[in-house]
Amino acid sequence: MEDILVEMDRILRPEGSVIIRDDVDVLVKMKNIIDVMQWDGRIVDHEKGPHERENILFAVKQYWTAPKQNQRRIKTAS
Repeated sequence: MEDILVEMDRILRPEGSVIIRDDVDVLVKMKNIIDVMQWDGRIVDHEKGPHERENILFAVKQYWTAPKQNQRRIKTAS
């Protein structure tokens, strides 16, 4: 699963999105990984209702840059 998400991160441009439909346990694991990858993700209920095991994950790759060297030093010194 991690390999697939890393490959999607490589392929997608910032603000690119994916929709994944799977079992809720799989989606929760994926959501934890995409949070670390600094994507914006949300798990929503199946269209048949909240009692279905299958849910939907919407994720959008965010645009971000690493902080500049000066900013890192200032933050660590505080």
